[in-house]
Amino acid sequence: MQRVGCREERGPAIIQADSGCSAEEICEPVVLGRLRRLDAVKEGLGLNFECEAIDVRYDPRRRTTYADELHKLRGRKGLTPEDAVRMLKSTTYFAPMMVRMGDADGYLGGVSHHYPDIVRPCLHTIGPDPDSHRIVGMYMMTVNGQLMFIGDATINIYPDARTLAEIAVQTAKVARRFGVTPKVAMLSFSNFGTSEELRTDRIEEAIAIARELDSDLVIDGPMQVDTALVPEIQKDYPFMSFEGPANVLLCPNLASANIAYKLLQRIAGAEMTGPILEGLSKPAHVLQRGDSVRDVVHMAAICAVDAQRHAKQRL
Repeated sequence: MQRVGCREERGPAIIQADSGCSAEEICEPVVLGRLRRLDAVKEGLGLNFECEAIDVRYDPRRRTTYADELHKLRGRKGLTPEDAVRMLKSTTYFAPMMVRMGDADGYLGGVSHHYPDIVRPCLHTIGPDPDSHRIVGMYMMTVNGQLMFIGDATINIYPDARTLAEIAVQTAKVARRFGVTPKVAMLSFSNFGTSEELRTDRIEEAIAIARELDSDLVIDGPMQVDTALVPEIQKDYPFMSFEGPANVLLCPNLASANIAYKLLQRIAGAEMTGPILEGLSKPAHVLQRGDSVRDVVHMAAICAVDAQRHAKQRL
């Protein structure tokens, strides 16, 4: 069973999720935090389950192997050995270092932190996968019974054409892992460049690059979101590369993707899972601030499956 590390996150959701993960044999949870506080939360919730708990302040690895490795990675970025020891006192650095050093198979964090506070340490320790085009953050969502993916709502703020193409390829790759044959729509404010005042050259270039990166990728655009989803509207564009609703929606920038998924979640009642990070060399995923126990368990399951995939690739 995969060992997935979670931060304590100052609340009961993580502890309850750990109990669920352990009971359902999803993974072996590893919780980081102050041991007395962890025990008090478990007692207060009436939970009785075993899991590994680590107080990073007193873990000897913080001053030895982990500090040495972090200094090796970041020394030429100005990080001193003393800085490494100090930074590893934070669980946001200690947890991904556990994954890098093979002491955990995956990492979840973010219930009480902003995305950059979780993602940045992962980039500094775990690092990008050399075989991946780009680190991407996407959401898997179910709306009215339809499963789709939307990105990038987490990492790349205003992607250029190359980055946008790489986001499309990486998001489609994740969709395939979930058994979805990707139909990728590159979204914009107009259909196929109909606006003469503000053409969507960046998106058109991104589509061409994406097709070079993945010749099997079914992708088209730029198009409005209703064109991507409504077959009746698609009849006006018989040249489109796909028929029927798209299941991978790529927004032109992070702001539009973030707005889109939150509108779907809050107004349309979409069931959201994510953000799912793709492109790191080892599994690490970000939780949303205030995630429920159910959300954390879902992400733990995704992280465990991701860890199994990485383990198979190393064989």
